[in-house]
Amino acid sequence: MARVDGYNPKKKRGREEEEYPVRRRQRARAAIGTLLRVATSEWEEVNKSLESAHRRLRGFDVADMLRRRRAGRRLRKPRGRSLDIAHGKLKRLVLLHHAAGDGLWDYGAHHGLPWQEEDEGGDAAARWRAWKQRGDVSDRHADDALLRVRAALRDLTEAVRILHAVSTKPPGFRGPRAVWAAVADRLVRGATDEVAAAQGAVGRMRRAVVLEFFAAWDVLTAMG
Repeated sequence: MARVDGYNPKKKRGREEEEYPVRRRQRARAAIGTLLRVATSEWEEVNKSLESAHRRLRGFDVADMLRRRRAGRRLRKPRGRSLDIAHGKLKRLVLLHHAAGDGLWDYGAHHGLPWQEEDEGGDAAARWRAWKQRGDVSDRHADDALLRVRAALRDLTEAVRILHAVSTKPPGFRGPRAVWAAVADRLVRGATDEVAAAQGAVGRMRRAVVLEFFAAWDVLTAMG
């Protein structure tokens, strides 16, 4: 009769302890792959969306819209859907970048790198600090891009509200209509500028992530 080995928790714990370093390194390598995606395919999707939103906003003319409305045509409001799509893709880009950072942080923390002073830890700790600095720069540009896009969404929402209210007023409302139309136009132009600024911030983020990618590889190389 074959002997059945009983469950040995110590043996299982020993296997898990042996596997943890391998898993952490695999997760760190996956995180580096995510950084590459952030700097290439994912970034390209965000940039295309921002370009589309900027092109649509730049082509919108408040005065022309009101003239068409007075002529009995349908109110053409500035479209926010393309900007909403860009916002969603940008949020995904930022979340992917954060996920990559978490994976690399876990790997470094396992080796005690985050808590070593500048004169400690040797080459690995120095490379870790370089990666962390690169990541902080990427985060700042990502936050800037998000703030810009959200500001553009707020401006655009307010402009649409004003245009809807102004376009439904009677002909005797011409004086105030011109004033509010000018306000709406400034809001649309402001949203356009914010989207352009977001594009610039995303471009700077990409360059920072490329440097972060190579710095992360340096950390793994130093750890052997």
